[in-house]
Amino acid sequence: MANARLSLMEKMGSLYESSKKSTLMTERIISINDFPDEILLKILSYFTPEELCLIIAEVCQRWNALAKDVTLWKTLSYKCDDLSTFTSVVEVLIEAPMLKSLEIQKRDDAAQLMELLFDSCDGIKRLVIKFCNLGDDSMDVLAKIVTFYPELEELELVGCHTFTYTGGTIIIQNLSPHCNQCGHCIKEIADNCTRLQELCIDDVTTIFDEDIIHVIRKVGAQLTTFILDGEELTDNSFCYLDHCTRLQVLEISFCDQMTDRGLLGGIGALQQLTSLRLKRGHNLTAQALSTFLHRPAMACIVRLNLTECSNLDDYGLEGIANRCVHLMALSLGWCWEVTDAGILKLICNCNKLQILDLLGVVRITGFETDLIRRQDMRYWILCLGSHTFTITQNTEFGTSNNVSEELLTELVAAMPQLEVIDYYGERVQLQEEKDTVLNDNSTNLLPG
Repeated sequence: MANARLSLMEKMGSLYESSKKSTLMTERIISINDFPDEILLKILSYFTPEELCLIIAEVCQRWNALAKDVTLWKTLSYKCDDLSTFTSVVEVLIEAPMLKSLEIQKRDDAAQLMELLFDSCDGIKRLVIKFCNLGDDSMDVLAKIVTFYPELEELELVGCHTFTYTGGTIIIQNLSPHCNQCGHCIKEIADNCTRLQELCIDDVTTIFDEDIIHVIRKVGAQLTTFILDGEELTDNSFCYLDHCTRLQVLEISFCDQMTDRGLLGGIGALQQLTSLRLKRGHNLTAQALSTFLHRPAMACIVRLNLTECSNLDDYGLEGIANRCVHLMALSLGWCWEVTDAGILKLICNCNKLQILDLLGVVRITGFETDLIRRQDMRYWILCLGSHTFTITQNTEFGTSNNVSEELLTELVAAMPQLEVIDYYGERVQLQEEKDTVLNDNSTNLLPG
């Protein structure tokens, strides 16, 4: 017992001495430089790359060394725009050899910065260049990108001057739509960027079946996102999409040449899609659309855009209502065969729906506002703004649907949390709101 008591006393004495040392150490810390490097590095990890290079590194020799510590640069992401000086960007790139992600926007010196990037940083995995001047030989820039960065996972080239196509993750997006070398460039990207998972070539119109098939053969099995313009593509390409078994996002802006064979034989085989856009599918029959939309795989869909699939009917909407339990956004613009019955099924069954676009749906006459009021509409939105629900009125080509202005006003009065937008993008207002706005405007016009 005496030995146990002595041991306990020793432990308590040891804890007391440790406490005294800790207290003395706390009292002695009067500067941030008294912290060990490990603590300072943790603090510095919250600074931006530009702050590390241009501020932290200038404080003292110790902080200069800490600012260059590799642990701060392993997952570095740096964004520079036209507000950053050329000198400051150069300093960051020189001091960041482990740079992984870079965004360049609205710069006329992008070509020079890219040359510096090639010399300084060899581990780039994400590169975004938007609305920049890439010089007279932008094709050479692209060739160097795919050569210097074979492990590139995301490339986005949007709206770049003299650039011949567009870039996506890989984004190839907004290269010149009339370049006759786009197909060659797309093939080059697929050949060299072997880890490519996302590819956007929307707005690139000179891409043909052989180009898309080449891309799918090279990287299709690993693609998770594929965004196409599609204007020149036929069922030969669309049927080949069944090789892209991991696709989660598929967007095709022009499906004019797609037939039932391309829809059911290619896209219909994809089982993991969460976002699907098939615009201008005029040649898709109502039966094929219904068969496609009734597939069990539609249960994964969160966003669906069938704008100008003009043969889509209420039976197709029944498939969406029954299968798409996670659906949050749906665009049915110019689907002329859709009626109130199909829309009401959607409203009743798709409880997570947030965006509903009915632009140019000429056969709808209105909705049972009591039924709509019973739905949880607090989160319904339209692309035009938050918390909005859109019923649009079509006056183009001298036609109009039968959704009356009175019904729109009734919806606004019954559900003030919704913002109802008309065909012209204007918010439908109650008369009291209009009077308030008019009075405010009149007040603002009064002198001094």
